[in-house]
Amino acid sequence: MKNCSGKNRPEMRNAHAVDAPVLDILSQDPVWAAYAIADLRPDLARHCRWRVAPDASGLALLYFGLVPPVLLTAGSPAGVAAALTGADLPEELFLSILPSHLPAVEQHYQQVVPQKMVRMVLTQGRQVPAPGQPVRRLARTDECRLKALYRHGGDYAPDAFDPCQLEDGYFFGIENGDGTLAAAGGTHVAFRTESPSPTTANSNPSRYLSPVDATVSQGVAAIGNIYTRPDCRGMGYGSAVTSSISRALQEDGFRVIVLNVDEQNLVARSIYEKLGFDVHCLFFEGLARKVRLPTIANSGRLASI
Repeated sequence: MKNCSGKNRPEMRNAHAVDAPVLDILSQDPVWAAYAIADLRPDLARHCRWRVAPDASGLALLYFGLVPPVLLTAGSPAGVAAALTGADLPEELFLSILPSHLPAVEQHYQQVVPQKMVRMVLTQGRQVPAPGQPVRRLARTDECRLKALYRHGGDYAPDAFDPCQLEDGYFFGIENGDGTLAAAGGTHVAFRTESPSPTTANSNPSRYLSPVDATVSQGVAAIGNIYTRPDCRGMGYGSAVTSSISRALQEDGFRVIVLNVDEQNLVARSIYEKLGFDVHCLFFEGLARKVRLPTIANSGRLASI
């Protein structure tokens, strides 16, 4: 990515230069910004590139830890548009944006296929019901079994699973009698730090403490990769897995616990609501591609620009 120059151009901030404007924008709606906040985790932050509007009214996060890269946006529509102005953007992106930010993205990407999604958040203080099925914690040694489960595919099959998530995440599964997994799920990201103490803050006066610091110290986690094998559905497995993940996060002190669900997946939405999740907002996910228009080269043959 190239840095932008010019007085009125957005500034590019790398993973080691996340400063007050970024943190202030993220703190305006930490539930929507949960993934971006979790990406402040050091091992994830190295994949991040931040763009902030000149007036700090909006931002765009480009996360290069996945293929294609992911674009997350926050702030006002005008601020997001300003943050994207002059950006050296990849040819293809996976979007995670609010509907009001779509026009700004369409200024740069002509092929956009938005899928309507729902961001849900676990009500703080809500006691998640215990799972009604025998569920066990999964580890990195369960990677092959988990991949075999996800290969069954179908509607709503996970498409953002990384085996590394098993090492530092919260994964649970339900086994069949033959040792294979009938259902499983876990966390996309989970990030928590120790609360900054007055002593620490006073010893480092230049350290900017924002509401995001408080959110991260309370713990931010995003649940995902929930999947039940097609021939095992209707038995309450998805609910049991989600319950186990949520309860484990609560027991470890996580306060901001979110998940995403397809707007049309009414069965899953009903399950999550019974577990204590509420709808926070609608948003768009999907691929965005730039269109390379044909042009006539000097030789008279078609070329791409």
